[in-house]
Formats: sequence, structure tokens, C-alpha cells
Amino acid sequence: MKLREKYNLSKELLEYVTDIDEPTNYDYDKETQSQLFIYHIPYRSQQGFLTVPIVILLIDDQIITFNHFNDETVKRIFNTELLNTDTSNIETSVLEILKKLSDMYLLPMHEIRHQRKELNDLLSTRTDNKNLIALASLRKSLIYFSSATRNNQQLLEELSEKHFGLNFLEDQIESLVDAKIETHQVEQLVETESEIVTQLINTFDTILSNNLNDIMKILTIWSVVLAIPTIITGFYGMNVKLPLEHNPLAWIIVIGITIAIIYWVIQALRHHRII
Repeated sequence: MKLREKYNLSKELLEYVTDIDEPTNYDYDKETQSQLFIYHIPYRSQQGFLTVPIVILLIDDQIITFNHFNDETVKRIFNTELLNTDTSNIETSVLEILKKLSDMYLLPMHEIRHQRKELNDLLSTRTDNKNLIALASLRKSLIYFSSATRNNQQLLEELSEKHFGLNFLEDQIESLVDAKIETHQVEQLVETESEIVTQLINTFDTILSNNLNDIMKILTIWSVVLAIPTIITGFYGMNVKLPLEHNPLAWIIVIGITIAIIYWVIQALRHHRII
């Protein structure tokens, strides 16, 4: 309430600031002459990496920052830039902050790449459900990263056309270009790793499917083979006259016929490349 009263901030703007699900955005309030930047950064949770919004509020020559999770790296970036802020060149400071916030993706991406390589080695020797779930968790994190970095990049691309960039000087244009390049590189890194993880998941899904098909094929073949003696011997359980019923060697002949039919069935399956 004190912040709202001191700077005459609207209720809508404060809702933007406090909403943890707010997407990347830039907003200019003509009434209060305030500029709002919402920029997404990586955040580690128990379920893996997510992204959360960092808010920068620019009012005249003052920068007000909001950090939902009290991240130490974010605090260090803010403190470093804000202490060195030249009030006559505050736009450059904002761009430097955005650039360094983009760099925060590099460490999580290095960790994700390392985990992906470990899981790939483990799954290459044994396709374990636990490892597949871990790989799926990596893909979920990369989906969050991909969406966030793409939106961050779009925000930077549009800044020069917004109120913030209407009167950019040469050094501010250079700072914006540097921020765009850094964010674009991070975006490409995330997209590449996301494609690799997705390809790995698809590959192991195919392997699991093929293994299941092989198991079903073996069970089906055994069912066919074992059904043959059941059918033949079943006739001799009937109360009707049957060939060889008085022959003392009938059981040997029946076994021989059964084996011959089983052999023929197996050869037929091999001929048709079923086994």
C-alpha cells in the first residue's frame, strides 16, 4: 500500500507485479509515466526446473524490482546494476539487467545437459522406468525454458518500438543489440537441447514398443505350438472310435505326429519370417 500511495500506482499494475503466473510483458502507464517489465528466469523446484517472473518497475529515474522467490543471483544482479546506475542513462541499466537475467539460463542448461547424458548412458544399457521418468522431467523443464526464452526474446525485439525505446541513443541501441544476441543464443541452446531430449524419448519409446512386440510374438508362437498337442490328444478323450485306439504303440505314433506338425508349423512361421 505504501508503494502504491507513494508512486500513485494503479491496482491493475500492482496485480501484474504480484501475479506469479504473469507472462513476459512490457507495459507503459501514461497516467503515472511508469514502465513495467516482466521477464522470466529459471527457478529450481522439487519437480525440476520451472520459470518465474521477475518484475522491473521504471518510474522516472528510479528502478523498483520485485523478486518473488528472493533468489540470490537475482539480488546480486540487481544490486550490482542498481548501485552503478547512472540516472541519466537508466535505460542502459535496465537492458544490462535483462541481459544478465537471460544469462541465468546457462547454468541450469549445463546441468540439464549433464543429466541428459547420464540418463542416455543408463538407458542405453537398461530401459528403466525411473530413468524414463527423469528424462520426461527434463523435457518438461525444457518446455518451460523454451516458452520463456522465446517470449523474452520477443519482448526485446519489440522494445525499440515501445515507449521505452523511442529516444534511444547509440550506446543504448548497442546495449539492446547485445541483450538480443545473448537472449537469442540462450533460446537456441534451449531449443537444441529440447530437440535432443525429445528425440531420445521417442527413441526409447520405440525400443520399449519393439520389446513389447517381441514378447507378444514369443507368447503367441508358444500358444500356437502348445495348442497342437492339446488338439490332437483332445480327440482321444472322446467316447468314439478312433484310429489306432487298440494299437499298443498308438501313443508313440500320436507323439510322433504331434512333433511332426509342430515342426511343420515352426518351419512355416520361419518361412514367413514371423520368427
